[in-house]
Amino acid sequence: MYFKLVMEGGHVGAGKSYDMVRYFEGDDIFCVLASSIHTPRLKKKEFGGGIKFIKEISWREYIHGKGQERRNPYLNRN
Repeated sequence: MYFKLVMEGGHVGAGKSYDMVRYFEGDDIFCVLASSIHTPRLKKKEFGGGIKFIKEISWREYIHGKGQERRNPYLNRN
């Protein structure tokens, strides 16, 4: 199963955030939620508090989204 997550990103100042979209593959929504908690730049609130939205998507949407992630220089910084 493939999922699109809208997450609250941090490291932009105290009390400030931005929305970032990430794409995950997992057995179910709970596996994806557990693995997304360790995503870099995600606001670390209470359990799952930095995740605003999760939606199951098609394989085509997943592949397209992963391509967008690879082209985003902010998400690919080490």
